[in-house]
Amino acid sequence: MAGKGGKKERREERLRDITQDTSGNVVYTGELWRITDSGGPGSALRLRMLLIAGLGVLALIVLGSGCIDTKNAMGAFYVVLPYIGEVSALFGLAWNAVKVIRSGEVRTYVLEHAKPRIPGACRILAVFAAAGFVLSALYIALNGIGEMPADSMAYLLLKLAAAVISEWYRRLFLAAEWETK
Repeated sequence: MAGKGGKKERREERLRDITQDTSGNVVYTGELWRITDSGGPGSALRLRMLLIAGLGVLALIVLGSGCIDTKNAMGAFYVVLPYIGEVSALFGLAWNAVKVIRSGEVRTYVLEHAKPRIPGACRILAVFAAAGFVLSALYIALNGIGEMPADSMAYLLLKLAAAVISEWYRRLFLAAEWETK
């Protein structure tokens, strides 16, 4: 792929920061980034733990809502399609967030690749969760709540929670300040 910022150029730029030492071991010589302690001592660790916990809660909510056997979730394409979008966005969010928050230090090329994708994945997840909530509520309004009202209400609450938590996660991640080590 030719052009500015192409795959080949990014790969070559990343490889410039990787060298071999005298004993033949591969060593990363580029900058390492970490979340700053701008909110006081230990705030970076607290923020990383919040990001990890938030990702886990979001995964449980999204995947858990797919396990609820409700009348409105079984086979209606306009309820299933937003769920597929949610799961896809969750996968993208988890893939990039784990690369950035799993350790205290992140390589430059990893941060440059993942950092802009995380807020977008959160926003996409929130939109699909809100669409699932609205379309499920519409289905219930038009067709009745069915034989399992508790399951239908739990499904709606999980959709609403997924939308709210993904937006919270986006704002939390955007509030993180990064510094080089």
